[in-house]
Amino acid sequence: MIFKKLSQWWVRLQRKYVFKRVVIIESMTDLPSELNSDIYIVRRGGYDRRAVFNCPCKCGRRIDLNLVSGHRPHWSLTIKKGKATINPSVWLQNERCRSHFFIRDSKMDWV
Repeated sequence: MIFKKLSQWWVRLQRKYVFKRVVIIESMTDLPSELNSDIYIVRRGGYDRRAVFNCPCKCGRRIDLNLVSGHRPHWSLTIKKGKATINPSVWLQNERCRSHFFIRDSKMDWV
């Protein structure tokens, strides 16, 4: 019984998670209460400041990444044809879900 539940959970995690939209906003106060499967980019003065999205493991955690270089840690963002790529990987090693993944072309790949 336990093995069956663990196997179902693992199969579910292995599926590709796809972010539906990349939404540009001007302020963190513009974030909706429900992020769904979108990536929100806070852009002010022509500069990307933050990337905010739900953890793809469905644990309910909101992930907020710093995109400003010179501040640690920070990630880089590329948007092409409405698809987001974020580097380096996102690793929630201190969180309960311990998710570790890449976002490439708005698709999440588990590490």
